[in-house]
Amino acid sequence: MVNHGRSGGGVTCKTRRVKCDEARPECQSCQRLSLRCGGYKMKPVRIRFKDQNPKPCTKVGPKKAAQDKLWVPNLRSLAEPDPAVPFFLRHYAIIGRDMGSTRGFFEMLVPVYCSQRQNSALSLAVSAVASEILSLWRHDSGSRASQETYTQALKCLRRTLQDHNEWGKPATALAVLALQFYENLAAIYGRHSATRVHHDGAVSLLPFANSDYTKEAISAYIRGYIIHSEISSAIYQKRSPQSTVHSCIGSKGPTAAPDNPSSTLDAISASVAELQASYLQLAAQNGLMSSTERILRDWRAEAKCIDEQLLAWAQNVPEHWQPLRLRSGQDIDPSIQTYESVCEVYPSCQTGTIWNQWRVQRLLLVKIILSSLSTISNPGQLEHPEDEALAEDEDFAKYKHIFQELVDSVCHSVPFYLGNQAGSLSIADFTDPAILLPSYHLLASGDKRSLHQQRPNPQASEEEHKSHIIAQGPWHIMSALSRLLTFFLEDDVQPMASFLRPGQHKWICEQFLRVTTLLRIPLADSGDTKGILHPFNSTAQGSVNTRIEYLTERTRKGAFL
Repeated sequence: MVNHGRSGGGVTCKTRRVKCDEARPECQSCQRLSLRCGGYKMKPVRIRFKDQNPKPCTKVGPKKAAQDKLWVPNLRSLAEPDPAVPFFLRHYAIIGRDMGSTRGFFEMLVPVYCSQRQNSALSLAVSAVASEILSLWRHDSGSRASQETYTQALKCLRRTLQDHNEWGKPATALAVLALQFYENLAAIYGRHSATRVHHDGAVSLLPFANSDYTKEAISAYIRGYIIHSEISSAIYQKRSPQSTVHSCIGSKGPTAAPDNPSSTLDAISASVAELQASYLQLAAQNGLMSSTERILRDWRAEAKCIDEQLLAWAQNVPEHWQPLRLRSGQDIDPSIQTYESVCEVYPSCQTGTIWNQWRVQRLLLVKIILSSLSTISNPGQLEHPEDEALAEDEDFAKYKHIFQELVDSVCHSVPFYLGNQAGSLSIADFTDPAILLPSYHLLASGDKRSLHQQRPNPQASEEEHKSHIIAQGPWHIMSALSRLLTFFLEDDVQPMASFLRPGQHKWICEQFLRVTTLLRIPLADSGDTKGILHPFNSTAQGSVNTRIEYLTERTRKGAFL
């Protein structure tokens, strides 16, 4: 452990090796010289993810980290002079997170961040993201401070990467990922085009695993997140995952991705990405209409095989992960918008989003199957025309029904993420009793369905659950809704929107526009003073469909990571 000495002086004065008068919030020495006071190091604290009652710990190992809690000793305090960092970490990285559903970024961010010095690349990157997030909640047009901190973080990261020993450290990878997070926000809010430069940098760090025993587990979770991000990116961009990531999937050893439902789903999703890329390449080169029935049948067989793996995944997830169905007017308030009066709730945003990821993967496979079936225009291609034509018709009806069920399930998850919220989000929402969010907390203790969500380590309290849904909910469901709308906007042999129930496409569009309103996503770039418009405002230029297409493209480019 590094000995910081007995001095209680500020960070800047310690760096300059001068006496500090310890005045608050800034010492007189820094004020006199117009220096940025780095604040004061607080007494180290310990952080635990599940049980908040502190207990002593000596070291962290892979087996310990595989459980629902993770210890990191000797952490610096979260009591920052800037309120943005604790706000961001509390509402986005702590509440609503657990190791059973972790993808490896937010759950690792808090302990690693707290172990870093205040002017490290990770600390600066987190500060930039936090300032940007808080500015959105305060309805600022943009945070100049966050942009300046982002620039500082970039410079610090470049210096850090000059030391090859830093390449495999968790703090380095998390700093890169946090900067990508910042870039995604900037892209969504129209300050510049989406870039994946930091994401590619994180992928390039994958081969450099940390051999320090106390950090093996942390590194493994971060690797898992990078793998997840690359697979999500590959699916969105309709390409194969990078070879570096592909070689990590299914690997064994101390730095392999943790074996939890999310990482297991990612391994299957990699196959979905590969199949989609290959199928679209075939369509671009030869055209589906010119492909033989045998080739199309092989593609369908592969898609069905992967779909079986996804179905098996759903059977093996923890029981408390299964969606709990509630009904409007019976279990939840009628003011909460639902589709067909149904709402499905989950233990957390993250769990529900993993389910929606599963649904999107299945929709991709169903789309391949239906598209290949739709190309059969000449029965003469079939070896046994009558029998095979009947089988193809049955297959088409079956997967059309599956498509409808999957879209319905995404729609039924929307109320869980949004409740009865309307208008733009604000900090006052966290304490607003008028905001209603459906959850299993609403069920009476004697209701048999309440047993469905019981688990050895109970989920967050009702207040914490509400807080994390308000903070994270719109972001989580935005991705699923934009993906559905992308399906419907894409030209295809058989338009997917034609399979929907009457009015369902309109309902999905309305919910997506509602999300962009809650998050105040502008309808034009930041340079346009008329950019931030209410999506339902009749004075907004362009048709509703045009606005939906524009916003879908923007959010998909910024949020696919």
